[in-house]
Amino acid sequence: MTEPSHSPQSAHSSQVDALLGARPRSRTRRRIGIGLLLLALAAAGVLLLRFMEGNTTPYYMLPLARGDLHPRLSLAGTVRLPAEVAVSAPWDGVISAAPAALGAVVTAGQTLLYLEDPAIARTLAADRAQIAAARAAAAHAGIAVKASAVRLARFEAVWQESQHRVPSLDEMERARADAARAAVTARRARILLDAAWRKLRDDRARQGAVAVRAPRAGVVVDLVAAPGSWVHARQTVLTLAPEGAAPQVVAPLPAALDMPAPGATAQVQLGGDGAAVRGATLLRVQTDAAGTRRALFALAPGAFVPPGARALVDIKLPTLHHVLLAPDAALAFAHPCAQTHEHSSIWLWTADGAARQVAVVIGPGDGRHTQIVSGPVKPGDLAIIGWKAPPRRGSAQPPHTSSQPGAAQPGIVLNAPSRS
Repeated sequence: MTEPSHSPQSAHSSQVDALLGARPRSRTRRRIGIGLLLLALAAAGVLLLRFMEGNTTPYYMLPLARGDLHPRLSLAGTVRLPAEVAVSAPWDGVISAAPAALGAVVTAGQTLLYLEDPAIARTLAADRAQIAAARAAAAHAGIAVKASAVRLARFEAVWQESQHRVPSLDEMERARADAARAAVTARRARILLDAAWRKLRDDRARQGAVAVRAPRAGVVVDLVAAPGSWVHARQTVLTLAPEGAAPQVVAPLPAALDMPAPGATAQVQLGGDGAAVRGATLLRVQTDAAGTRRALFALAPGAFVPPGARALVDIKLPTLHHVLLAPDAALAFAHPCAQTHEHSSIWLWTADGAARQVAVVIGPGDGRHTQIVSGPVKPGDLAIIGWKAPPRRGSAQPPHTSSQPGAAQPGIVLNAPSRS
């Protein structure tokens, strides 16, 4: 029986193992270590896959949290000019031309538009017929006046000669009353005849295209009726504003919103396409008799903006500390076709695996998060912000159904708001 050879390398290893108090690892222990490593890698892969795939709910969710908010308020408003003057049509007719264009500066007495009456021929014929009828009525009244005067004169002569015995007192009073009524009728007939002549002269002045002139100097800020439009008497056809008047923006305000002090600056987007952005200054907040609040902004000097144009006011509000915040996507999911308003709602994913819609009162936001002023919500509640897959037709909102507890777990939390 041969003894094991003792090589220098094995002797050196034995001396090191003896010094460290260890012995070489066996193959079994090596295999067990490799197996545990593989199991750890498999568990990590499963957890990573679960993290990437999320959960079995059909929604994406974000939590409600408290934090600091630097709100920016967007208000939909309308441009107006102070001290506007309305120019109305003097009679019914058709606008044949409008030399004064929108934004033009006009002087007092300058032609603004031309008004034409297509039915003026029939109107003049009716006026002439009315004059003829008034003449006939006046002639008839004149004859009645003469007849009553002759009859009264005869009665008066007989009355004097008979020592007030003939005719009787009743006949005398009747004759005097007939004469007075005839005189009143004749006077009325003359007035109607004069009115008929005046109407004919006025209607003759309307023949052809008649100029409507500016009552004062100013800027044309609105053309209510275009050439070819039929307008009625006293209908507003054009609006003037004093030259150099600064345009203003009027925007309704939510009832629970605190505005900055007058003098705060804002940015106003005009036209709705973002091409025209102009600075503005908050003048004051107005409240009407019905309790409706409106913010009045003065626009910075710039190009002419017609009154009635839509404007979007962007203003910074004071910083809010430690307020409850909701993702804007959650509000948009609750109202997919509506803009943010004071009374809104959000969908929450409850602990028992059900989607529930709750009403909340919202405040300002910063473009990503919006303050929740009140409502049955608290920090940590999961708000639904969207679908993982397009919903079935007719299922634009989460169904009011719940699954068994533990069937579904909350979804992945992404981009949570910063906590203070």
